[in-house]
Amino acid sequence: MLPGRTASLAFCALLAGATPAPGQEAEEAAFDDSAALALVRAARALRASGASGGDSATYEARAEGHVYFYLEREDGGDPVPMRVDQVAVDLYRARDGRTRQIVRGLRRRELLPVKNFRYYVDRLTAVQNGFGDRISIGQGYDVRGVPHPLGREGEAHYRYRIVDSTRVTAAGSSASLLVFEVEVRPRREDVPAFVGSVFLEATTGALARMVFSFTPASYIDRRNDRVHVRLEHARWEESGWLPYRQVVEVRREMPELDLPVGTVIRATLKVTDYDFDPDLPPDFFSGRPITLARYGAADSGAFREGLMDRMAEEGLSPVNLASIEREARRIARERVVSGLPRTRPYADRFSSLLRANRAEGVYAGLGVSFAPRPAVKLDGMAGYGFASRKVSATLRGRWTAGGATTAAAVELFGHQLRDAGPRPGASAALNTLSTLLRNRDYTDPHFATGARAAFDRRFADDGATVRLAVAVENFGRPRGPWSGGLGANDRVRPLRSVEEGVFTSLGGGFTRNWDSRPAWGVRVALNATGGRWHGSGSARLTARVDARVAARNLGRHARLAVEAGASRGTLPRQLHFLLGGRGTLPGHPYRAFGGRQFVLAGGEASFTVVPVWLSARLVAGAGAVGATPPELAEEWTVASTNGWRGYAGAGLAAVHDILRIDGIWGLPGRAFELVFSVDPRLRPFL
Repeated sequence: MLPGRTASLAFCALLAGATPAPGQEAEEAAFDDSAALALVRAARALRASGASGGDSATYEARAEGHVYFYLEREDGGDPVPMRVDQVAVDLYRARDGRTRQIVRGLRRRELLPVKNFRYYVDRLTAVQNGFGDRISIGQGYDVRGVPHPLGREGEAHYRYRIVDSTRVTAAGSSASLLVFEVEVRPRREDVPAFVGSVFLEATTGALARMVFSFTPASYIDRRNDRVHVRLEHARWEESGWLPYRQVVEVRREMPELDLPVGTVIRATLKVTDYDFDPDLPPDFFSGRPITLARYGAADSGAFREGLMDRMAEEGLSPVNLASIEREARRIARERVVSGLPRTRPYADRFSSLLRANRAEGVYAGLGVSFAPRPAVKLDGMAGYGFASRKVSATLRGRWTAGGATTAAAVELFGHQLRDAGPRPGASAALNTLSTLLRNRDYTDPHFATGARAAFDRRFADDGATVRLAVAVENFGRPRGPWSGGLGANDRVRPLRSVEEGVFTSLGGGFTRNWDSRPAWGVRVALNATGGRWHGSGSARLTARVDARVAARNLGRHARLAVEAGASRGTLPRQLHFLLGGRGTLPGHPYRAFGGRQFVLAGGEASFTVVPVWLSARLVAGAGAVGATPPELAEEWTVASTNGWRGYAGAGLAAVHDILRIDGIWGLPGRAFELVFSVDPRLRPFL
């Protein structure tokens, strides 16, 4: 690398500290004024000349990156990584603009059982010239033929306005450069078009950065919810703006069914080690523009980082409880219009389509969702319990703003299934299997009819969320119990007596995340509710601390959760705290303890034995519940724990830690329980 030609890694100045463009506010600036058009035309002329804001540099460089394939929850919960790939690429550019890329190393690891597939080549390579006059993503299978806002046809398709500015200083230079953010808006929303911003150097029009998505008409693949792209260029003192970092994120869902989860392919690449005017063979650029290595053909020396090293930084390791790159995701959600159909069949989880329990028997349901605008979504579900002979229905309306930092929801529900708490005994899907095959239902069900409204505010800078909610619910008791499963009827627990009536509540919650990538992550949640029941008031307070730690390669990880709650006043029996058995205190009688106050702590650690296939597990915990009202003790046959009850055990996890079996002893007493479960990250989908 030549002396004095060091890349400016301080390009993050474009992400913070920006000041409004002189005399213009984003909300007031007019589109297509003389300043914006002059800057865009300068950028177009510079692109046409083949320059990059300085010399038309010949260079070679090294790029390394990762491609992450993961499940993303609609509610903002922890993502579930399924596969990670790593790529090492050599980049070359000639003075006349010709480019070549040689992929020297490719390797991957599956974290969940997924079908083997090859990524489109542009997930593994760099964009060296800021795209051509027509933008394509996914080799044209995601997006194809979208006019570039700085291309020859740009002004025919787009409107422009300057909305922000910042100054950037290149390493080795005392002079600062003024960079303007130019918002690009398509003239028509019903044609393939770019939606986002370009960041241009004020004096030359050189492209410093692009942040953009596309109109729905741009998407070729019907599964595409959004495609979001960020290209960042670093300023080289003598050679202009050259590629530094890029992120391409493609989110997909099933167009035939709206589920609260989608798959995301997130391809990241960072370019370093520029060497200018390298000694290359005369015919070097006449070779294939892109050469790909075979997976696993290169040894580990081809990579500077480990395959799993950046999982934490990308928010995909078990320790990460806070969303990463919040600013980028805010921009994405603020500007993106989904390419999916506005109206789709809908289910909030798989068990809403089909489930079984002793209150409803076999239940079948389906819903429909409608998204009239990007910030508004309506969905409704209805189903029928063949044993209860009742129709259950839910209608929800949700609104988001500020890049999903603010959200409000209103829900109307009738005969909605509920379970006593504080923790479920099993996921809904596993409970269905247990009910059908063993006649063992792990719920203590009741039904609710009424309305609920909630408001959420997420503070993107510090990982905090505040929630307010109000509800009016009429509780009803189930019929039954249903005992149509295959197991012995003596396994069917009697239904507990539910108090009927109207419960009105007003509550709030606070959640805060901390993390130190890649070592640890902590989440703290605090919730308080005031209620009115049969003319008397009540108050309820719960708190939870969830701490996680993991090795960089994810071969070892551990988790500790501590939860506590207390209530005062008059409450229906079904809103008291229940402990015992799987979900809370395995090795003890199922939900045999209950009261107004509880403390519950549990931890687990996992160690990889055979990568992908087998892990060893250790589990332990303890809890206590007290202040048991006499009527609860009599009607539900529960008691206080009279001190601490604990458990300890060991187990195995198979198939990427999805399936788990633990042998657990209750303490004191040493009663043994065998617990089958699934990865907790998958439970919200089940």
